[in-house]
Amino acid sequence: MINKIAIVFLFASSLFAAKIVIEDGTDNFLFFNKNNSKIYTYILLNSGESFKCNTVQIDSLEIYSRLVMNGINAENYQYEISINDEKRVLEKNAIKSKICKGVNGEVISRFNKFKTALLLPKNKIKVKNISEKRVIFKIKNDEIVKSNKKIDFIRFTPNFYGTEKTLFLNEKEFTYYSPKADKIKLTLQGPIVLKIVSRMLFEDNFINKDGYKFNIYDNRELFSEITEIAYKSNKAWIAENQKIPSTGDVNIIKLPKGIHHIEVENRAQNRDLMFRFYINKSSVEIEKQ
Repeated sequence: MINKIAIVFLFASSLFAAKIVIEDGTDNFLFFNKNNSKIYTYILLNSGESFKCNTVQIDSLEIYSRLVMNGINAENYQYEISINDEKRVLEKNAIKSKICKGVNGEVISRFNKFKTALLLPKNKIKVKNISEKRVIFKIKNDEIVKSNKKIDFIRFTPNFYGTEKTLFLNEKEFTYYSPKADKIKLTLQGPIVLKIVSRMLFEDNFINKDGYKFNIYDNRELFSEITEIAYKSNKAWIAENQKIPSTGDVNIIKLPKGIHHIEVENRAQNRDLMFRFYINKSSVEIEKQ
């Protein structure tokens, strides 16, 4: 998801403020980490685009970059960094991330890190994407407070679904929902963050890995196509069912202000899927005020 925003990071010191100031508006790219449920904001650069920033009282700079990938195969990308009058071209290898994904379902790579010393008290930095692919960036310094956001989620029950299934995991019970006529429907009011946990049910003990797909529709328009690899869980089981669930796959989407009629559609032929839904707790608190 892309937003127009100008970013300023500040860190107070005794005499001067150490800071990195991103000039002008930039296109931002949001992605989530399914292990910690945090949403991260990077700067998005299309081919040939660049952003500039100024640093004050910072002795080092770190640039994290990731490729927005077209598939799952490893790729290379390049970008150019200018520090004052010195230019340098960096080439990086992009390998698909197993834990991070764009909030609209985009496939992204693991991060690549570049760190450099800054010798002057004030520096002019320019980062330019010279590859033909979309690249996202985060620029930071250890002294500056991180802006990553952790979201608290609460369970949400859909208003249209097939049957409920009780999953047992680590002595806890979790209610999952199976599609009815291949669909599950929810009505949400944005702005809101929706977390979807999906699992596939294996028919027997002989297959430990398989794939499945499902689509997400917002107000009848295709929002995201999700493809997952299912691995048979060694810890979870379903009550009164001989089928074995996979480990949970997590997808997070961010919906803007307004009413959203969400449909989750099972697109995997001969695959038995079930889902569990969460929404961000703050959206409920805002609605009550």
